[in-house]
Amino acid sequence: MSTSSSLWHASLADFQHAVETRSTPGCGAAAALNGCLGLALILKGVRLHRGETDPHRQRLISEGDALQQALAEAVDDDAAAFDDYLQAQRRSHDDAAESDPCDSALDEAREASIRIPLAAAERCREGLVLALEALPLTSPAMRSDTLAGATMLGAALEALVIGAGANLEALPDPATRQALEARCEALRAEVRGLRRRLGSEG
Repeated sequence: MSTSSSLWHASLADFQHAVETRSTPGCGAAAALNGCLGLALILKGVRLHRGETDPHRQRLISEGDALQQALAEAVDDDAAAFDDYLQAQRRSHDDAAESDPCDSALDEAREASIRIPLAAAERCREGLVLALEALPLTSPAMRSDTLAGATMLGAALEALVIGAGANLEALPDPATRQALEARCEALRAEVRGLRRRLGSEG
């Protein structure tokens, strides 16, 4: 996020155009951005409520800011990881005579293309936990922002898991693939439960 090449330096129109017309950024970066916006709506309800100096509220803001930073970094990290993966794939096809180093680079790039979106999905789950805690502290006028933000976080998590899952298919080790698939399903199940609880309190 700190470099001049960061997607955060682009306009929203440029980001949208890049998603539509280039291989990267892809679904992971777009989903992480959606998660950032969802979390921003949740934090707005906490920040703009009277009693901002309350320690409980301040803790939620601090935790939310940390999650916001992690999701913001995932926008760039996911785009970079997928770009590395595509380049490693091309090198693997072009340099068949030097398959060992190419295969190693491809394995590393594939691992990152799974690890980064799954880590971002975990941050979305944590954001939903924060939303559940923040909702009672949010004024009635802003509860719709909190609930809309939670919906956006849930959708972002689902999109991140879809992106990671697409790359799981190429993993050579069935045990690793099954373990990661189970992790994806556990995340989905937990988020469904959190969203039900948020809906019941809304």
